[in-house]
Amino acid sequence: MVNQAKKDNYKWPEHFTLAVLMAPGLEVANVGKAWTPLLAKDTGMQVHLAHTTDKVNKFKWLHLGIADMADGGQHEVSRVLEGDRRYGVIEYCGQNFGRRAVVYGNRDCGAFPFQAVWVHSKYDSGFMVRGDSKIKDVYDIKPGIRVVDMRPYLASQRNIEGLFAWAKIDEKDVVWVPAHNTEEKVRLVVEGKADIAWVIPSAPSTYEAEKNPHGIRWIDLNSDKDPEGAKRFREKYLLIGFGPMIRGVASARGHWGTVGTDLFCCHANADAEFIYHLAKWMDENYPRYKDLHYWLPAMSRQNLMEELDTTFIPCHEGLIKYLKELGLWTPEHEKRNRQNAELVDRYCQATEEAHRLADEKGIIVAAENQTWVDLWEDYKKKLDLPVCDILPSLHKGRPESK
Repeated sequence: MVNQAKKDNYKWPEHFTLAVLMAPGLEVANVGKAWTPLLAKDTGMQVHLAHTTDKVNKFKWLHLGIADMADGGQHEVSRVLEGDRRYGVIEYCGQNFGRRAVVYGNRDCGAFPFQAVWVHSKYDSGFMVRGDSKIKDVYDIKPGIRVVDMRPYLASQRNIEGLFAWAKIDEKDVVWVPAHNTEEKVRLVVEGKADIAWVIPSAPSTYEAEKNPHGIRWIDLNSDKDPEGAKRFREKYLLIGFGPMIRGVASARGHWGTVGTDLFCCHANADAEFIYHLAKWMDENYPRYKDLHYWLPAMSRQNLMEELDTTFIPCHEGLIKYLKELGLWTPEHEKRNRQNAELVDRYCQATEEAHRLADEKGIIVAAENQTWVDLWEDYKKKLDLPVCDILPSLHKGRPESK
């Protein structure tokens, strides 16, 4: 295969930094390690993976120019845009694991003009119980249930809050069982120390769990059969779709879980020619890297176009240029992209204005400062800023499942 990266005589930058999450038991860092050496070899760039155990840092580094690209799903990116102070580092104290969230409300975080570069991953996830559990469906989840608490190692668990909303129980009525990594999370359920956990079916720890003598089972989140339950879930975890899981352990396949897609994003001021050539490289070299990791088949042009059909994340002009060359960029895409860019701009402007207003009032901009949090929430309401959500499909209407 001809190395197109060298054939077209484009002069690639000397350095390229990709921000990746390195949380215990998660695969994001390994995915980056799988495909970026090929990019470095073809382009001559020094490709650097900037690792973090905190999701917030990925987009903070994009904002500050420390990283050139980072991955994120619509839910994660919406937290950046809306300045959601609950999405971040969790500190624990006391027997009841009271928590204090400290992140996006801070001055150096929050809204900035981010844009899509390419698709990163398409994932399935779901709620797992042990095979002999009395919990058969979501409405078997009752007060007193022992739930694996991911907050000691994972920033957000709004999906669990969504599950409680679907089951019509209150978070205060459950027993939290803390886990400090993915392996421990699964082991707690297998060993009978917890009743239910949110799990990725394709994780190595899930494959191990399936081998236990009791087996494992999945709680279906079938939005077609129970649209009201799904609606309650999405009020807690807005940017999510539901559908049959098709990856991972055999026990999960065909059962309904949460499904979604992550996009690679960059800062809007990234060089257009660089993003154009990067998107082109990722597309043209897909056959060369897709089998290097079991997540990489998701980095396909088809998955990119499916996500662009409903996302609120605007595309970078370099990506648009490439899609136009392929004849894939339609007037509908153009109109939607302008609307998406305007949404991001509104939030960026509102964030700057709220910071100035806080300074004038002598209010410290920090997520742990409730006075600032109240000012920001009130300011968003005053401006009537729309909540980020999965958008109606450009072709088929609003997708409640994918």
